[in-house]
Amino acid sequence: MDFFKKPAVIVGGLIVLALLVGVFTVIGTYTGIRNDGRTQELALTKQFKDTQVGYGQFRTSIHDQLSIAREKRDAMDKILVDAITGRYDKKNGNNEVDKQAVFSAIVEAYPNLSGLDIYDRIIVQIQAGREAFAKDQEQMQDMIRSYNQWRTTGSFVHPTFVDWAGFPSDSLEARIGDKVYRGQEALDKMSQIIVGSDTSQIFDSGTDKPLGK
Repeated sequence: MDFFKKPAVIVGGLIVLALLVGVFTVIGTYTGIRNDGRTQELALTKQFKDTQVGYGQFRTSIHDQLSIAREKRDAMDKILVDAITGRYDKKNGNNEVDKQAVFSAIVEAYPNLSGLDIYDRIIVQIQAGREAFAKDQEQMQDMIRSYNQWRTTGSFVHPTFVDWAGFPSDSLEARIGDKVYRGQEALDKMSQIIVGSDTSQIFDSGTDKPLGK
């Protein structure tokens, strides 16, 4: 028993204990970060898919009501993207779709549809689709902001552990048609905000222009 009372043995035991505590702390921290990251990435992947599904259903319902042939839907898709991303909003700041602007765009693209008496119903759906899509994009960007903040902030060693765990990892997936993006490429795709056809040009030039121009 005297052996265990020797100072060298006591010091050695304390060192071993400290090392064990350190190892288990590192393992526990790494495991927690890995699990947190996986959970956030799976949630981001699901939100991206849900946003696509929601917009796809909205677009298909408009196509079906207007009975537009599949090969002639590109122009309508452009109109719908512009409508839900704000190009045809009224200038009152209330995020309301300008009915006349949308009707004019549809009639210009499809003159044969001008006699259909379904525009009022369609404008309601476009307004609802615009609000739903805006919420989906807002939630997507807020989740990305939270994920990026989690990756780059925290304790002194947290970002290092995040790198060790390999984030962004292949669990983060953005599927667009037949193309699948993973990891950083997926994060970049998810970070791209969908805007109307004129918005990028307006921000690039710094000059707005009237609707229909």
